[in-house]
Amino acid sequence: MCESLSLCSVLSPAYTRDNTFDSILAGGSRKVSDPFDIGAGHIHPSKAMDPGLVYDMKTRDYIIFLCNIGYNKNQINMLVLPSTGTDTSCSHVHQTNSNINYPSITVSNLQSTMTIKRTVRNVGRKTTAIYFVSIVKPHGVEVLIWPRILIFSCFKEELSYFVTLKPLKKSQGRYDFGEIVWSDGFHKVRSPLVVLVNNSNDDDDDDDDPSVFASNITAASSSI
Repeated sequence: MCESLSLCSVLSPAYTRDNTFDSILAGGSRKVSDPFDIGAGHIHPSKAMDPGLVYDMKTRDYIIFLCNIGYNKNQINMLVLPSTGTDTSCSHVHQTNSNINYPSITVSNLQSTMTIKRTVRNVGRKTTAIYFVSIVKPHGVEVLIWPRILIFSCFKEELSYFVTLKPLKKSQGRYDFGEIVWSDGFHKVRSPLVVLVNNSNDDDDDDDDPSVFASNITAASSSI
């Protein structure tokens, strides 16, 4: 288990079906819910005791996020507990939110191919574990993940993987939804993937980094 779940960027495992195994509906409507309605789903407390993998956000991840929304060093120092080696300054070079180690991935402005990094830590009962990935692609978006297999051991508790997103359609002005699931056969660690393709005015390749942010979607180990 994670020593302190409050330090891990993961909440309790969640489920996305109701007690009749049908889709959960958005409140007060007959619309099938999406990640903006329910995040990763409803909490499954018993499975939270053994989530399998967690996405640890470091203090620096939070500081980068605060810098990007306009906080300065003095304001950040009022929020962050002082500790040796913690840099609370904001870089003069913009650091994108895309690689902040949040469990879910939301891309609000996908104009061209981009790659995002995530790091997971094995907190399962077995120090040796092999996780395989499965993907549900958002409509009109090619999703490639490397590596597709994560092999954990007592010497490698943390491993990183990369998610490459490529738009395959012209912008339709809407968010499309998918998911990334890592499984060792017992745990299923599910992360919502939310993408808005925005290339309707992009006649040429655009090398600018698209705007990416860590959304409020709660991603967790999930029974699917």
